[in-house]
Amino acid sequence: MDDVTRLAKEWWLLAILGAISLIAGVLAIVYPDATLLAIGLIFGCYLLVAGIFELVNAIVGESESRALSAIVGVIAFVAGLVCLRRPGDSLLALIVVLGIFLIVSGVVKLVAAFAIPEDRGWAILSAIADLVLGIVILSVPDLGLVTLAVLFGISLIFRGVFACVAAFKLRKVRKEGADVAPPFGAAPA
Repeated sequence: MDDVTRLAKEWWLLAILGAISLIAGVLAIVYPDATLLAIGLIFGCYLLVAGIFELVNAIVGESESRALSAIVGVIAFVAGLVCLRRPGDSLLALIVVLGIFLIVSGVVKLVAAFAIPEDRGWAILSAIADLVLGIVILSVPDLGLVTLAVLFGISLIFRGVFACVAAFKLRKVRKEGADVAPPFGAAPA
């Protein structure tokens, strides 16, 4: 069983991650006046899940991208722990952690985008969005919490759309693979 077929069987996990990203992004934009505590907890949970997802990808993913996935996974996991441990203590710390995460994630996604032949444009667009948002967040650390919530919400929406598109493409691959599979009892060719 090749990697694509194996991934296609779990397309729904990517769809769930995409839906969570979309919901978190919309909530961040709709309720920008939420307290730093709530935003820190939401982003901390998201970063923990994203970190775990990247670490799993580092273990079972393609050998060429394992190191990059491991780096992003560890950074996301640590950033998530920082956000959960001290969500309301320091806006500056939250801004720096999120900015660094977005830049590192954007660079890794940009490098990885050139390895995929299909839908390279979406991957590059998502990577550039993360890079630009990370640079803006780090270069203007006195951004208001509302602006930070909106910018990170936009990033989450981009991530969610990208994950959902990828999930449904994997679902299509799974369905096409099931259509060409031999019926039960028939010997494969």
